[in-house]
Amino acid sequence: MNDLTSIPRKFRYLKTMTREGVVFLLLLASIVIAGFNSGNNLLYLMSGVMLGALILSFVVGRINLSGIRAERRLPRHAFARRPFRAPVEVTNSKRFVRSFGICVEGGGADDAGGPGMEKTFLLSIASGGKTTTREERIVIERRGAHTFAPIALRSSYPFGLFNMKRKAPGAHEMIVYPHIWDMNRAPSGSSNIRDEFPSHLKGPGSGLYGFREYRHGEEATNISWKLSAKVGTLIVRETEHEERRRVCIVFDSVMKDTAAPTLEAFEQAVSATASLVWYLCESGYSVKLVTRDDVVGYGSGPDQMHRMLAVLALIQPLATLEPPPIAGKAVLEGGVGVYVTAGGSTSVVGKSGGDFSAIAAAGRETR
Repeated sequence: MNDLTSIPRKFRYLKTMTREGVVFLLLLASIVIAGFNSGNNLLYLMSGVMLGALILSFVVGRINLSGIRAERRLPRHAFARRPFRAPVEVTNSKRFVRSFGICVEGGGADDAGGPGMEKTFLLSIASGGKTTTREERIVIERRGAHTFAPIALRSSYPFGLFNMKRKAPGAHEMIVYPHIWDMNRAPSGSSNIRDEFPSHLKGPGSGLYGFREYRHGEEATNISWKLSAKVGTLIVRETEHEERRRVCIVFDSVMKDTAAPTLEAFEQAVSATASLVWYLCESGYSVKLVTRDDVVGYGSGPDQMHRMLAVLALIQPLATLEPPPIAGKAVLEGGVGVYVTAGGSTSVVGKSGGDFSAIAAAGRETR
């Protein structure tokens, strides 16, 4: 490509000319000059045809690229260091005109492990139609908010004299959750946290604990009639004590310094907390998350899990001497407490440790 950045703004469309287009324009100028010098009508005819082809290439190229929209289909949820697919959907909104030779490029994440989306060439897109590019494999290494750059559309149709370019409007953003550890293989400091929870006890609640035979005088509302019909005797459902299924996770984001090992320990603590949130929500617990900046009240299910993971995805280390956001049993609200820190604030161990079932720091665990 030629460097035509010094061309005045009123001639900015000349910047879109390809190398072949520049050669074509110089050849046209030489034929016009030769025609003036010789007065040969054939040269005038040739220059007119070439000028018409140049104008036609520019006009048709702009029409060909107009009405083309490109949108990246991002997943609703993504995790750091876990690959996902994000195809690009290209739509031709023109009602009667087909588009040809569209090149789709750009649109990569800010740190998706590569320079961006690979170039995809679309031979043609029908009027009013849409097509989906190849689903590339994307891996984002860091949690947090990530932006995908706008997608660029290029076309040299019809004669390759102009390289028309247009950016699809809108940059796409997504929140990437922290990396999730396997709770059976998590590093020291989090792998045994789940073992700190008390065993499930019978009691008033909504969780199912088990089945047993009916005893005289019990309420008939707990009888499982379907199961009783199968075994030929009255069977009663036993519920699980609701209070034993509530877990409050307190994550302290205070850091003692900003050295690389300390920041790495902080990220490990965030991943450990996110893994614990995932495990508890998948196991049916009612979970609460408390940080220095946010409080996500007790809840269960996928929606509750995603709310807490979104908070952990955006959390940043702090440097403060303020006491941790803990007020003993008032914060736990009757649930089991788990305190997680990256090692920057450990005074809570001696002051409020009695209220927590597990107190974990990155790379180690204390009880």
